[in-house]
Amino acid sequence: MDVSKLEPADRDPVKLRNTALILTAIMVVGGFAILWAYNRFAEKTSDTDRPSFLSAIGGADEVHILTSDGERRTMEDLRGSVVLTFAVTSELAPESEPTISAVREVLAGFSDKEKRPKLLVFVLDGDEEKPESVAQVLTEFGREPEVWRVPASEDRKDSLRAFLKSKIRFGIYPHEKDGKLIYDSQLVLLDQHLQIRGPVGVPIGWDFEKVAGWERQYDEAKKTNDEEDLVAPKISTQDLVKLLKKSIEYLYENPDEKGQK
Repeated sequence: MDVSKLEPADRDPVKLRNTALILTAIMVVGGFAILWAYNRFAEKTSDTDRPSFLSAIGGADEVHILTSDGERRTMEDLRGSVVLTFAVTSELAPESEPTISAVREVLAGFSDKEKRPKLLVFVLDGDEEKPESVAQVLTEFGREPEVWRVPASEDRKDSLRAFLKSKIRFGIYPHEKDGKLIYDSQLVLLDQHLQIRGPVGVPIGWDFEKVAGWERQYDEAKKTNDEEDLVAPKISTQDLVKLLKKSIEYLYENPDEKGQK
């Protein structure tokens, strides 16, 4: 091809501007459609305390877990218990605080040891060669076996990090960026049959950090805008905490409801 004969294309500013406007309109309409779908979903599911079924953890007896007391366990050992699971780092990061605060408040409402959820805590910078190194993480919640502290560094052969993404269904594969661990700080609720249960009417799951972020943005916006001109978050962290308590109570009251096994 003789490129010397090629001529640059003429740019029509009117067409370019129209294309930009069309793309902007599509994004705006799409945003409103998502918001409408969210509100419809919330309305349809707001009349029940039954937490939604999301997925089941398959092959639970094949997932070997080393806890901070040096014991080797499997996920199957948690069958029969209601479990709250989440990931942290040894030095608790700010993004984990909303979830930890929620767990603290929820556990305070279950004084009966038989009705107290167990905790499965993955410590992402823990050392599998020295499991006792994570024994001091969140000691306020108790010791093993009520709380499982699992060192889950990325060099483990049977990668727990991959398990967190593919089975526990955290939204982010834990990884390091610019010297900092990036991970999903949301909480996951497991029922007595190792099925993941979600909050009814809340598509974002038990993501307390996301909701706390909405609250921070709203509070910041109130500093420079009239409150009547703003739209408050549809759900607060306290609303989500109350919903989590109700979901746990529902699971204890209905341990063998149809469809769980």
